[in-house]
Amino acid sequence: MGERGAAEGPPIPPAPPAGAGPGPGPGAGSGGADSAAPGPVRLDAFAPGGRVYQAARDLYVSEAHHVRPAGPLAVVEPVLPTDAAAAEVFVGRGTERREVLAVLDPAHGATGMIVASSVAGLAGIGKTALARSCAAEAVGRGWYAGGAVFVDLNGYARDPADQVMPEHVFAPMLHALGFPGRPADSPAGQAAQYHRMLAGLAAEGRPVLLVLDNASSTAQIADLMPRSRAHRTLITSRHTLVTRGSRTLELGALSPAGARALVEEQLEFLSPGGTRTRQDATGTERLCRLCGHLPLALHIATALLARDPDLTPSDLADELARARHKLDVLDDGERAVRAAFELSYRRLTPQQARMFRLLPVNPGPHIATDAVARLVDLADDQAVGLIRELARAHVVERVGNGVWRQHDLMRAYAIQLLGHHGDNQGAASNRLIEHYIALAADAMAALHGEGPTTSFPTVEAALAWCDREYPNLQAATSMAATFGDDDGALRIQETLVAVYAHRGQTAEWEAAARSAVRFAREAKDHPGRSRALHQVMVALERAGRQSEAVEAAGVLLGFQQVVIEAASLAEHPLDCQRLLQHAVAAVAESGRLLGKRERRLLHTRRADIARVANARRLDETFREIGPRAPRRPAGPDTEDVPGEDFRGTVPRPPRRPPEPAAEDVPGEDFRRTVPRPPRRPPEPAAEEEVPDVALEATRWAREALERLSEHSPGVARSVAGAAPAQMAARRALSLIPEDLRPEDADDWRGVCALLARFAAARLAGGPMSRDAGRLAQQDWSWGVLPHVASTYEIAVQAYRRVNDAAAQVRLYTDLAEESFQSGAYPLAAKCRLAAAGIAETMGDEGGQGEALSAAAHAHLLLANHEEAARFAERAFPLLTAAKRPGPAGRALTTLANARYSLNLPAQALSAALGAEALTASAGDLPGRTAALLVLGLAQRDTDRAEDSSASWRTALHIARTLDDPYLTPSTESFLKSVGHLRG
Repeated sequence: MGERGAAEGPPIPPAPPAGAGPGPGPGAGSGGADSAAPGPVRLDAFAPGGRVYQAARDLYVSEAHHVRPAGPLAVVEPVLPTDAAAAEVFVGRGTERREVLAVLDPAHGATGMIVASSVAGLAGIGKTALARSCAAEAVGRGWYAGGAVFVDLNGYARDPADQVMPEHVFAPMLHALGFPGRPADSPAGQAAQYHRMLAGLAAEGRPVLLVLDNASSTAQIADLMPRSRAHRTLITSRHTLVTRGSRTLELGALSPAGARALVEEQLEFLSPGGTRTRQDATGTERLCRLCGHLPLALHIATALLARDPDLTPSDLADELARARHKLDVLDDGERAVRAAFELSYRRLTPQQARMFRLLPVNPGPHIATDAVARLVDLADDQAVGLIRELARAHVVERVGNGVWRQHDLMRAYAIQLLGHHGDNQGAASNRLIEHYIALAADAMAALHGEGPTTSFPTVEAALAWCDREYPNLQAATSMAATFGDDDGALRIQETLVAVYAHRGQTAEWEAAARSAVRFAREAKDHPGRSRALHQVMVALERAGRQSEAVEAAGVLLGFQQVVIEAASLAEHPLDCQRLLQHAVAAVAESGRLLGKRERRLLHTRRADIARVANARRLDETFREIGPRAPRRPAGPDTEDVPGEDFRGTVPRPPRRPPEPAAEDVPGEDFRRTVPRPPRRPPEPAAEEEVPDVALEATRWAREALERLSEHSPGVARSVAGAAPAQMAARRALSLIPEDLRPEDADDWRGVCALLARFAAARLAGGPMSRDAGRLAQQDWSWGVLPHVASTYEIAVQAYRRVNDAAAQVRLYTDLAEESFQSGAYPLAAKCRLAAAGIAETMGDEGGQGEALSAAAHAHLLLANHEEAARFAERAFPLLTAAKRPGPAGRALTTLANARYSLNLPAQALSAALGAEALTASAGDLPGRTAALLVLGLAQRDTDRAEDSSASWRTALHIARTLDDPYLTPSTESFLKSVGHLRG
């Protein structure tokens, strides 16, 4: 049954998903591993380009720095005029500078684009410095009334996924150029807005300058090119980029005279009145030559001379020659720059050197002075002194008032030193994340109008900080999540949500809120997840996407079942009360959009809140919300109104006072959403007796059980023997109203429980038939089980009428497991998919993922390989998000088997590698065995014979160690079929 079907090759051993039992493949059996707590491997480590990370923050930043779940960061900065830009000597490029400025002059009739390109991809040649200097001069001359912006495209990132593409730039570019509306939801829409805006500015006679730095391909720049000749674009690259209408400036090393001029003028700027370069002209020329006439190396060498008044150019040249000799493996340009780095680093004090090494721990492109202080755990005044000394040494550069950055080559050098010196990166990253969390909280308080904070006296100040720190905040959330601090990631992300909400940027608002949902789920922060789900709903509503907003309201409402359950399990009454308050708020806010669509579910949630509140002896606030209302004739809906508004729902820092007669403002969080009702609704009357019709249904359900027990077990489990009992069960179901009001559901739960017991009693025939022999098992699977399935459908329909989703999932799961054991794979797949759909409405991603994984496994055994792959691909991210490594690994094993059967060995290999790592991290030995078996197949078919043998040896060792009566012989049989074992 586990064969590849039409595909050629040996049988593939599929691993059943959690709860599937010992199915027909190695890896069946023990389900305990599936429920194991997540191990040290993060489940998202096997996404494309991912890595395995330990939970503790003990990794070198050279690994962690490149983890950016948020994707590439497009940092669009305004170009400042020369007098406002950071002071820096810029000499030796007179000819190139005049050529660039001639093209940048809007009055010039030539094409408006120039590409500054270095020869042979040499880094450190001064491309960015030339571009910045010319752009600042052009802005200072008043040439660009429409604006001038600079963006680093990160084209030479180690990971190509970090390269900034046009679709990442459009929205921040629109914001930087003062676009009056909100960016469109799609990149195509944003591109259209971007080009319309540029066209409009050109028509108004307001030219724009774009500086696109560090591009590696035309794909990064083509869609950003202005279509009007009024605008200008300046591009830097290590390659010669050929674009239509461009002028290419090949930027080589400085001339000997230009290099010497740079050293002399920079030294005069740093240490006025010195004569060393004139007195030691030969040494200066040699120093320039050893620096390769590269501006970056020359700046660093000059800074070394300025820091040591007794150091002559000849002495420094001797040191540089010795340092270069150690780096003979590098090419000339890289060797010159690296040697300058080493000399500069040696002259730093221990405190300066430590700061230099730790700076790359900051995940963003720049860092403010206060963040530097937290990073190195020093007072602000001490940190200011140290960072200024680093700037004088030219190992960092100032890019704004109190803002610093490292050249990418210098940053790479610092990362290498950080790994060698063993600095405590964990403590540094913790301090930095806490710093961003604290300031983000202050910014959010200011945006919510909760009064001035110590950090931000006005809303404008908070927004300005968020704009400046946006790339750092984005990267900090990624770093926090990478190191397992999902609560920290959530806190920062909520500030970004507030910024987008404040500005009405609905596309970014929705995306940020969905990220917050993910962080809250990882942190198991139920109120945080509700807040994020609410923000998704409101963002969609504000964007005019009403149907999607209603759907999001349904998700928010469904999730409250999890919140209420958490409240019932909370140890402290205050925790229970806080969670119930949040559920009250969420139910009311979701009801605002759902209205009559989900009246039953709204009433059910309110009833659930009341039951928990009554059980925990909480105050009357909750008891007026949920209990069943007195019986009344059918008429207009008069839904209960929560007695508390949202102001008490989510504990926050000091709150703004309520505004009199305020209208509903859905964009705010739960504190301000529903105005307080003028009075409390009337107290509910005493409950009436259970109606006669419910008692009659109970009698029929009991009769179904009694009639089943009248016969011997064999007869009772047969179709004919169970027919009278089945009829009684159908009679009981027919008496449950299909339009049952939520407040009346409790009257019928006893009937539902009896029908579920009846279904379970019938299902018990499965194990009995397997014990009775093969013929009895076939009779059960082919003849009786379909009839038992109809019995289960009766119980499911009963629970559907009382709106108990969890009970429906349990029933479908029980039937699916027995169907799988009996080889009835189509029925197993059908039940699992039904359970997945219900789990999705409940917001139970883990349950949905396991059900989809089980459906995928059933389809695999039916040789429906496309369907198996499709469901496994849907299951894996859900199980990943739910932190269930064992089930996630088994879903990947199913996916690997399906892809192998579809003759896609390379894709099968990728899935199998992830499956093996996840099952190993979860301690799921049967699951790991199955993963190793299919991994061996994929390795064999991708010309990795040695790896294949190693995988199969490990699988055999695990199987024999477990000595499972099914797994061990099944594994051995498979390995014999592929020729790994001789039999």
